[in-house]
Amino acid sequence: MPVTIKDVARLAGVSPATVSLVLSNKGQVSEETRKKVLEAVQKLGYRPNVLARNLVKGKTRTVLLCAFIREDRKLSTFYGDLINSLLAATSSSGYYLQIVVKGEFFNGHPLDKREALLDIARNRLFEGLFILSHWPVQYPEVSDLVREGFPFVVVNQRVEGDGVSYVDIDHYGGAREAMRYLLEQGHTRIAHIRGPQGHRHAEERYRAYLDALIERGIPIRREYIVEGDFRRLSGREAMERLLETRPLPTAVFCANDKMAIGALQVAKERGIRVHEDLTIFGFDGIEAVKYTDPPIPTVEQPLGELGKVAAEILMERIQGGEGKSVVLPCRLVEWSTV
Repeated sequence: MPVTIKDVARLAGVSPATVSLVLSNKGQVSEETRKKVLEAVQKLGYRPNVLARNLVKGKTRTVLLCAFIREDRKLSTFYGDLINSLLAATSSSGYYLQIVVKGEFFNGHPLDKREALLDIARNRLFEGLFILSHWPVQYPEVSDLVREGFPFVVVNQRVEGDGVSYVDIDHYGGAREAMRYLLEQGHTRIAHIRGPQGHRHAEERYRAYLDALIERGIPIRREYIVEGDFRRLSGREAMERLLETRPLPTAVFCANDKMAIGALQVAKERGIRVHEDLTIFGFDGIEAVKYTDPPIPTVEQPLGELGKVAAEILMERIQGGEGKSVVLPCRLVEWSTV
């Protein structure tokens, strides 16, 4: 049987209330009584139930990351790096981070995100919530959290509405930087391996690609635009199609690094001198593109800063602050000459 506060009180010859005062370092307790209680605690090996105590106070020092991820997808490098940054940031703030991953379905039925989030808010085990979702988060899905006054931050996407805090990355601005760089290098035949239609980040990067060409007066060639699904294999398939076009593009801007790696593999198999005959550019800034041969220049997302800022905002909201929303800039990383 676990040792209780009553066992400590019995051995020390005091009341449970006195034991509680000693352990919480509150109230007027004589030094002799304090010594008796601490000796009893040590002898019995008593460990206070901090979680239960904090639940009574409504303070668990624990926040939850709820990640809505498709069942047919593994947690990508991107999600892994982002989760690590959230873990580090919450830990440095003195909080524990618990993680729950939810799929698209629950018991054979489409998952109701709104109901799932409301259940989290009402169970009192967590002081705050990070929401990370593969799919767009709509305001009605978080409106109950707003009404309940439960602190939360949406991470890696924007949700407009009263009472909502989010932290996102400037995907459009980052893609414009990539296109600006390619255009300044003299490229005019620039292809794009885009992400899946309907994916907000993919759409922002695609829009940046189109806008950059239009502003320079460069005709948009539809055969230079191929859709992928963010996986390496789709990058390979897209590059196979692009190499059938005439004239060949001189640069390929890929909507993420994994597709860029797939495109690079095909180009090398075809004997193309990458970054001499054909430039391949990525987006995300994953570690792997630094070590490909040749390395792939990319747009780096500030995942460490994303987790840090998200944690700061959540801590502010837990303390009763109104919170805020932030959009972070990307950084262009050139590993080799383009």
